[in-house]
Amino acid sequence: MLRDLLMFGGGLALLLLGGRMLVSASVDAARRLRVSTLVVGLTLVAWGTSAPELALNIVSALKGRADLSLGNIVGANICNMTLVLGVCAVIKPLVVQQRLIAVEIWLNAAILIFFAAICLLAEVARWQTAIMLAIFAGYSAWTIMSAMQQSRSEERAGVAAPSGPDAPSPDPVDSTPPMSWLLIGVSFLAGLALLGAGGSLCSDGASGLAIGLGVPAAVVGVTIVSIGTTLPEMVTSVMAVRKGQTDLAMGNAIGSCLFNAGAIFGIVGLMAPPDTQVTASFTLPLVYMALLAAALVPISRTFGKTVSRVEGAGLLGSYVVFLAISTWNAIKSAGA
Repeated sequence: MLRDLLMFGGGLALLLLGGRMLVSASVDAARRLRVSTLVVGLTLVAWGTSAPELALNIVSALKGRADLSLGNIVGANICNMTLVLGVCAVIKPLVVQQRLIAVEIWLNAAILIFFAAICLLAEVARWQTAIMLAIFAGYSAWTIMSAMQQSRSEERAGVAAPSGPDAPSPDPVDSTPPMSWLLIGVSFLAGLALLGAGGSLCSDGASGLAIGLGVPAAVVGVTIVSIGTTLPEMVTSVMAVRKGQTDLAMGNAIGSCLFNAGAIFGIVGLMAPPDTQVTASFTLPLVYMALLAAALVPISRTFGKTVSRVEGAGLLGSYVVFLAISTWNAIKSAGA
């Protein structure tokens, strides 16, 4: 028990340090590239915080455990849309940029609903996962190219910083010069490493504590493990909100969902499509994920185009209900 407690505490410390380093590096990279922090959150930060999940799922596919990745992806997406957005919105209402309303929120809903549909209605085929991977690749290329093109246009026009609906949130330390590219690279990579190590330690420590206290292993898998894999996104987004970078937090959460469903599921599905004989217990997470993605469309347009504290609390409340039902189902299955 003491060992598990020390692992959990040490992992939490690494997460906090890694999140701070990653946010600082990302903000300074956006300033040097003269692009919105929203774009950085949707791409570099989202991909980076999801990189450990990508590696884990590829290894699982190579070992013939592709089905395990399905639950991991669904659980991570649910946590991104409830825990990450919910906690951040409760701390500070999240302003939703017009870019997100017009593009990413709709794209996230379309991809996750399609994802749930192919798992629930038919056996997953390689061509279906190839479509998801191609959509994600095309979207990512368009996002990066348009951001760089805007940056070059502003530089030629002599604009000092991005403006308009995609402009970054005011940075409280914007008057200080950004880090050099070398320091940005070192901080970004070190932050990712600390997030990966901290998330692993926290998850293992919490699982050990729960099992030591007599909590069924099935319940641990439904709750602690799925939350543990999302801790890097959670800590990074909370750190961003505390620094006033709500764009970075929103971009990280939505970008991670797109990366999980488009890149991770696409790559793993091409390697070894999961055998999706969906049981009643797994139907709930798939349906809940799709409903959350659809719900973000109206949520992004209400309360003056913000994710308000009320909406954040609603997302967290829905996750508590989901956990309660999933835990009950797990206990019933274990006792059957």
